[in-house]
Amino acid sequence: MKKVRIGVIGCGAIAQIEHLPYLRELDQFELHSLCDLSRSVVDALGEKYGVPESGRYTDMEKMVQDPDLDAVIICTKDHYEPGMCAARAGKHMLIEKPLAYNVKQAEEIVKEAKAHGAIVLVGYMKCYDPAYGYFQKTAKEMEGISLIRVHDFGGSFDSNNLIFNIIRGNDIPADVIEKGKADIDKAIADQLGPERAHLGPAYSLMLGLSTHDTILMRHAFGDPEVLYCDVFQGTYIVSVLQYGEARCLFESGLAMDRRDWDEKLSVYSPKKNMTLSFPWPYLKNHPTKVIINENEPDSMVNADKEIMAGFDESYRNELLHFYDCIANGAAPITNGEDAIKDIRLAHSMMMAVKL
Repeated sequence: MKKVRIGVIGCGAIAQIEHLPYLRELDQFELHSLCDLSRSVVDALGEKYGVPESGRYTDMEKMVQDPDLDAVIICTKDHYEPGMCAARAGKHMLIEKPLAYNVKQAEEIVKEAKAHGAIVLVGYMKCYDPAYGYFQKTAKEMEGISLIRVHDFGGSFDSNNLIFNIIRGNDIPADVIEKGKADIDKAIADQLGPERAHLGPAYSLMLGLSTHDTILMRHAFGDPEVLYCDVFQGTYIVSVLQYGEARCLFESGLAMDRRDWDEKLSVYSPKKNMTLSFPWPYLKNHPTKVIINENEPDSMVNADKEIMAGFDESYRNELLHFYDCIANGAAPITNGEDAIKDIRLAHSMMMAVKL
């Protein structure tokens, strides 16, 4: 087995909770280098994971010029500049969602990666959840689907600080942080235009949270048409989408004052209803549940059935698929072109909001 020599750009919470532990565990990868704006974080993680000083960077341009580096995982807040940087250097990338904050930037990353023979796999880890695989297959077999419901209300992330030993740095200059925020704001403004600038927070929430659901829906039911959308109280979203003959009620928001995670996809048909219920995303190996309601065979006795599809960790499965793409030429399930569709859908929903 050829090990893929991989680096991580952006060493914050998601890298420390999910990617770095699995990279150390999986024989398919060699953790080759680390890059973060915080020198203290890079050095602390370098010591923890055995990355030599020569593989510790605060400049991603220097990191990707290393000829021994095969691939990168991009976990920064804004993925555009790191994505372009890795693409120009011909490094395969697992790039966390959203691919970018507007369509133009996302298309540039995909185009540059193709020009340099780099694989782009976008980090929609829930596509690699075994329960979603079961849900997707069953949904495609259901007849006469009339209604679909997406309900995604994220909760407080403060539990991460209690469960995980997250190393944080306070040595990033304030002007660098402010520039990063300004770049994201400009990318969003360029996509929405001045008349809808006030919808920026809701659009950002769609890209940062709810695109996990829009891609699952597209992979199960195809591309939707936006019939209606409303944004209220800043970031709460209610939308009506159409998938073929079925209508979908899409609800999204944040409840940051509670440690709750309320994310469900439900499908309703004459003979069967099915719900996919996701747990808190950082509880490793906590199974996602599929609940099916239908009559028992040849009777009117109605029953709920809970499916336990497996305990496989979706982030781990995603990394194994990334390896398969690099080493064996597999086609990325969540590729760059696919991720652009989710940015377009979020934009279409914002355009459907009545001003």
